Amino acid sequence: MRTLRFRLTGPSTGFDAMMSMLEGVDHVDRIEEVGDLGGGMRDDSSSAGLADDDMGDVHDVELHAVSDHWATQARELIEACAMELGMAVEFVDEF
Repeated sequence: MRTLRFRLTGPSTGFDAMMSMLEGVDHVDRIEEVGDLGGGMRDDSSSAGLADDDMGDVHDVELHAVSDHWATQARELIEACAMELGMAVEFVDEF
């Protein structure tokens, strides 16, 4: 479990803050946004752009820690930070 894959949903300011925080964590040797960097287009266009439908930007992120222990610590930190920033976080096996 040294590699964590997670999806963050929320404002871009929250995403930027999360990435900055994670880049400063010891024992995390790689963190990057992966996947579709095209701006979060919806698959169905039936309600695209409506105010009720705007949940924020979606970012797929991959983090690699130096050990399983530090990956677990990073996961706990991500969950706490996401809650503080008002973002949703979903941990996935693959994107």
